[in-house]
Amino acid sequence: MKATDTQIAVSLAEDGSTVATYRGQSLTVRPSDWLHRASRSGLPFSAGRERLEHTQAFKPVYARGRSGDVGLFWRLSTTEPMVRDAIQGAVSAIGAAPWRIEKPTLPSHLAGNPAAQAALDRHYDYASLVWSSWTDTGLDRVWSDWIADILQFSMICGFYLGEITAIERQLALPQGPVRTYLIPEIPLTIMPKTVDEWVFQGNPDTGMVAIVQETFDQIDTFGNAGPGSKVIQWEKLIHVPFMPASKGDLEGRSILRACARLIEMKQKALQLWALATEVNALGIMTVKQDPQRPLTTEAEDKLDDELGNRTAEHVSHIIMPPGDHELQIISPSSATPDLGPQIDAFDRQIGHALGNVHRLMSLQGTGSYGARQDASAEARDAYDYLADLPARAAERLLRRFIILNFPMDARLGMIFTPNVAHAVVEERDNSKYASTVATLTGAGLLSSNTTTENMLREQLDLPPLEEKADTAETPRLDGEALMGLRLAYQ
Repeated sequence: MKATDTQIAVSLAEDGSTVATYRGQSLTVRPSDWLHRASRSGLPFSAGRERLEHTQAFKPVYARGRSGDVGLFWRLSTTEPMVRDAIQGAVSAIGAAPWRIEKPTLPSHLAGNPAAQAALDRHYDYASLVWSSWTDTGLDRVWSDWIADILQFSMICGFYLGEITAIERQLALPQGPVRTYLIPEIPLTIMPKTVDEWVFQGNPDTGMVAIVQETFDQIDTFGNAGPGSKVIQWEKLIHVPFMPASKGDLEGRSILRACARLIEMKQKALQLWALATEVNALGIMTVKQDPQRPLTTEAEDKLDDELGNRTAEHVSHIIMPPGDHELQIISPSSATPDLGPQIDAFDRQIGHALGNVHRLMSLQGTGSYGARQDASAEARDAYDYLADLPARAAERLLRRFIILNFPMDARLGMIFTPNVAHAVVEERDNSKYASTVATLTGAGLLSSNTTTENMLREQLDLPPLEEKADTAETPRLDGEALMGLRLAYQ
């Protein structure tokens, strides 16, 4: 054995198996060890701030902003059209998709348990009430507003943070008496730049306690600035990070992290292109002085102002002072440099980082039709991932308030949270959709009733039928009728 080798003492565990001891620590996993965490997440934090980012310019306090500074990522998102296109495209497609909540099913170990079934029914009835309040019309904040907030802040700043509020309502669910319920409202958005500290114990993924918010720059019309710095309990917040390194990565990862430098390079190239165009179009004006009557200091200052005001927006006049002074216009080159290929290259790389290269291919007319179709399909898959962000946040919020409103069920371990579901996020070809429905109907795989027909009409943006009882005499929506419906839509 070498001198550098470490000998590990081996002993027998309680169950008779052979285990090892290393650095004075027994490697036996006892039953009580399953109840406690032995590791740390390893995410670097100091003084309530995450230190995971290695590039100084992209550290959260600079990139997603802090206090009065909106941050690098937010500034780039307001000046780069491709960023706006990526975020608006996602918000528009996901916000317009059909959303619903689905009743959960009992797990197999509770199947046939009447108490569990009654709890499930109560929780679904309560969640349906909350969902109707979120999707009602005419309210200040509705479900689509929350989708937009979650997507834009998480994609730009790396995470979304909202404060949870609720109202009290006295009502009777179908399965219970009249009582007071807490109904959660659409959360109130907190600007990520106002988060000064993350407060946690042990590990940020399991030990979050609060945040420290700074709002010294928020002053209302009447001069009230509020407390400026405030500690907000974590239980009052809903947090949605975008592509975090792990659950404890509270800052998330902005979509601009991978293309911020590319955007800056592209903007510089555009500025250079515009400057080159202006210089070559207008030329550089110089004044050759009369050696016999040199310009006075006052005349030089006046000429400097007049020449400096000569831009592409307006043609200035020049009044020459007395003397044989000569005005010369010099054009640096006969042709303006073409930076279009370089800017297109930047656009392609930025499009890859933002996930909207499929839209760029359509605008530039590049790539085959099949390539554009594949890119669009990949974009729809990405939209489905983005749609899961508000969906899972809503489920966590519903579960939290189900526990608050039904504490006895929670103590019995019977909490059933509905699934917040959305249709596939895509731009549907209604002609192909109608043809598919007609084929399924003709094959006998799809039967007609008022519910099904209204669902199809909703997908085709047609008015619903009046409610009527389904009978044997209800006309069947056969393939010929569906084909006529498709032609009428077209």
